Amino acid sequence: MNHIRKTLSAIIIASSLMGSTSALSDEETHFNATKTTQSHLVKAQFYRWYQLYERPMNKTRIENQMDILAKGIMITSAAGQVKGKENYHERVKVFTGWKNAHHVQAVNVIETSPTEYQLTASIQYQNIKPDGEKSSYSIDYDTRLIASNSLLPTFAEINIKPTGTTMLDFEDAYPENRMLSLVHYWAALMEQLDGNVEPFKELLTPNFTLNFSSVNNKINSIDALSKWLNGAPLQLKQSSHHLENFSVVETEENHFTVNVDFDWYGITKTDQKMVAKTRHTWAVIDNPDERFARVQNIHVETLEAFRLLK
Repeated sequence: MNHIRKTLSAIIIASSLMGSTSALSDEETHFNATKTTQSHLVKAQFYRWYQLYERPMNKTRIENQMDILAKGIMITSAAGQVKGKENYHERVKVFTGWKNAHHVQAVNVIETSPTEYQLTASIQYQNIKPDGEKSSYSIDYDTRLIASNSLLPTFAEINIKPTGTTMLDFEDAYPENRMLSLVHYWAALMEQLDGNVEPFKELLTPNFTLNFSSVNNKINSIDALSKWLNGAPLQLKQSSHHLENFSVVETEENHFTVNVDFDWYGITKTDQKMVAKTRHTWAVIDNPDERFARVQNIHVETLEAFRLLK
């Protein structure tokens, strides 16, 4: 972490000695005052929505689902309309014993106001009912989320519309949806730039290791993570992560290896624009009864070093 901190400090000092520079046009588009944080938070909740349906239901997991819904939630689907969390609580029991898979084909988030977000998505949905009957079809989601008392927004409206039948064989989608929820939430927390380590505690195993730079700078305690969060990141006023090349493999039951590249765009407190590209390999342990899976290990490889736009 000292390497990153020193790099940032050196860049900031150097930039103060330079004249103004013009940014590269293809990269400049990522600095249109549009931060990715809210999009990450919305997507974290979106991928959480499927987790209840894609593993056997129980009381704890249903309660976790209530956590992502606004009190007056309105859900409209081919099965009818459900209004209110209490009615959803009863409705969801219909799916007991089903095997469900939701393969996300496309997802888009628009901030419609400072406290409201629209998320639309296209899904390939598959299920196997308790009697063995199989179905496969495409569906579109049109949803509205609102800011809540916590960092994560909640769903106020969910509209689900079937768009056609398909002939796809059932394939488990839980690993990808579960891990994407974790990755988006982690990215959003990293972009807070407030030094607050508390939300990370929910996302880390008791014995974790974060290797953000080199083997000499591993973070393996909450105190060490807090120290890092209050170091290099606080030299920035904006940080944005764009996911690429995401993949997940279940290495054993409830143990996953996640690979993802991040295109990173940052703005220092002296208004200098920076870019970098990293490749992350995560070892994750999942308890399906918890809100999020937990990171056991992160190793980061630098693909493109931190640099100023010129």
